[in-house]
Formats: sequence, structure tokens, C-alpha cells
Amino acid sequence: MTRTPSRRVAPPRPSPLLSGLLVVLALAGSLSGCSSLGGTDEANFVVGDGTVVQIPAEERTDPIEIAGPSLEDEPIDLADLRGEVVVLNIWGSWCNPCLAEAPILKEASEQVDASFVGMSFRETSFENALAVERRFGIEYPTIADTGPGVLALGRYAPRSPPSTYVLDTRGRVAAVISGAITSAGTLEDVVEDVKADDG
Repeated sequence: MTRTPSRRVAPPRPSPLLSGLLVVLALAGSLSGCSSLGGTDEANFVVGDGTVVQIPAEERTDPIEIAGPSLEDEPIDLADLRGEVVVLNIWGSWCNPCLAEAPILKEASEQVDASFVGMSFRETSFENALAVERRFGIEYPTIADTGPGVLALGRYAPRSPPSTYVLDTRGRVAAVISGAITSAGTLEDVVEDVKADDG
């Protein structure tokens, strides 16, 4: 039996228009990240789009254990806030989306019935972080952490700031917002949903 040699078919080449579009998308992706400014190995971070993920009460994991000094060197322990809904915002002074959401978080902290706590992420200078708080009039405390503390969030640990967590009254992650919060009302709705589903 004679076998006919198989012919190799070259894969189709993308059109010049498609190739150009792929280049534009690649550049846009590289520009959308939060870039650290010195001291954090110049890593680029992909910023979330503000998507809210809520975790039903029966699927929530163990309480989050995070403690440390504030930017003003005062002790903070999330365990002390058990019994309250807590909004934990992970941010850095070097992160532009974090700065963009800062006035919204300030507004939310004055309107939303929850305890607010910040936590620094790969912070290059705690003095810079304090300057950001003063600039935006943020009065809730921020835990001075250079990054490893976020590992306490387990499978919900952020890849990049800003990320915001709503903890239920037992200290469990009940909702995650990846990316900048765009309105105080959105955060208020999430907190109210967590309270209604707090089990």
C-alpha cells in the first residue's frame, strides 16, 4: 500500500489590520498596570476593573488575622473589630488608581456604617503614605505594612492595589472589590448586602 505524503499547511497569517490591533491591545495592557516607583523591583501590576465579588455566608473562610502598627505607630488589630463590618482597603502611595479612589473612600468612610482600615502594599515610604492621608483628609488608620501582611487574606490576597475587602462581623472575607472603587454608593450597597447576609 502506497502512502501519500502528507502536505504541511502553513497556518493562516493574520491580516495587517488584525496584527495592528493586537499590538495596540498589548500596549494598552502594559500601560494599565500600577507601576511601583523604586524599592519594589520595578514590578508592574495589573489593576482590577472594580468588579465586586460577594461570598455567601456559608462559603466564607476563617476570620482574617491582621495586626500591626499604624502609619502613626499606633497598634491596630482587626480582631478588636469583631462584631462590626470592616472595610479593609489595600493601597500604596505610589499607585495612581489608589490615589484616584482616595477621595471616594474618604466620602464612604463618613457615610457607610462600617469600620474602615487601610493597609499599605509594597510601600516605598511611610512618609509618602502619611502625606497621601493628609492630602485627602483620611482619618481612618492604615496598617504600615510593606506587603507580606496581605498573605493573611489567603486565597483572596491581592495581586496589586487597590483592592478592598468587606469583612463580616466574624472577621471573614464577605466581599472583594478588585480595582478602584468608583463611588461611595457602590461600597455602601456592598456593606448593606454583607450585613443582610451575615451568618
